[in-house]
Amino acid sequence: MAGNVPYGSLTSTSSISNLVQTAYDQYVRMALRSIPVMRALADVKPVQQAMPGSSVVFSIYSDLAQATSTLTETSDVSSIALGNPNQVTVTLNEYGSAVTTTKKLNLTSFNDVDSALADIIAYNAADSIDAVVAAVLTGAGNTNIIYGGNATTTNTIDSADTMTVAAIRKAVTELRTNKALPRIGELYAAYLHPRQTADLRAETGTGGFQALTQYVDRTPFVTGAVGVLEGAFVVETPRVPYAANAASPAVNVYKAIIAGREALAEAQGQDISTVVGPQIDALRRYHTIGWYYFGGFNILRTAALYQIQTAATNG
Repeated sequence: MAGNVPYGSLTSTSSISNLVQTAYDQYVRMALRSIPVMRALADVKPVQQAMPGSSVVFSIYSDLAQATSTLTETSDVSSIALGNPNQVTVTLNEYGSAVTTTKKLNLTSFNDVDSALADIIAYNAADSIDAVVAAVLTGAGNTNIIYGGNATTTNTIDSADTMTVAAIRKAVTELRTNKALPRIGELYAAYLHPRQTADLRAETGTGGFQALTQYVDRTPFVTGAVGVLEGAFVVETPRVPYAANAASPAVNVYKAIIAGREALAEAQGQDISTVVGPQIDALRRYHTIGWYYFGGFNILRTAALYQIQTAATNG
């Protein structure tokens, strides 16, 4: 029967909040798809935990000694006892941010506010977590450092100590010497700041980087990848950290990352997810949406991780 509909039978956004949440999740997942960069190095995640807690312990066993003696047909092989594993602890922490919009904004904006919010939130989530990852990769736990030019410490780097092919070659050589497993095929990952790759191009010319198309079968799409050089696929990203050193005059020191497999451990309590806040104002004019992550990172195998600290010609 047409006419007035009892308020009790109305369907409002509050009664289908799970659908609103799903819609935002889809928006953000689409926006997140090609954004994470540094976090891609975290290829180790715990599958099982003994008990819920605020930290996860990874155990790393040492390789067995080489067995080079011949076996005797009539004698059994002697078994070897494994030693105590090295343990790496990853502490789980909460991260997140949120924005609030108004109903008036949604009603009067010429742009699609929902998709814009998804882009903003997705970028902020990836950018924030990448910053956390970068701080771990270049922090005190990573003592495998190659310095540009003739520098021997961070504070002796001057403006002439820029990124070179020789530095990339040295880092890859050390990783191979350490028996670190490559990340893709026989290629390691090299994460460089755009100002560092600019110096590499100035040194090598246009032919310095091999085109990624030559590695289609073994090189999946990597955000920011610009080519292959000296046994590493090079990823160009402004998320590589840098800071001024204590030299006189001071210069910005860029901290490139060269890594193999299992260089970084990630423990997840909850992966990045969207959170749609409840509308608690009297007229439901304010709307909050944000992101939340519960997890942590730590260096897993130091032998699989190097950093190259250099200055940059344009920075």
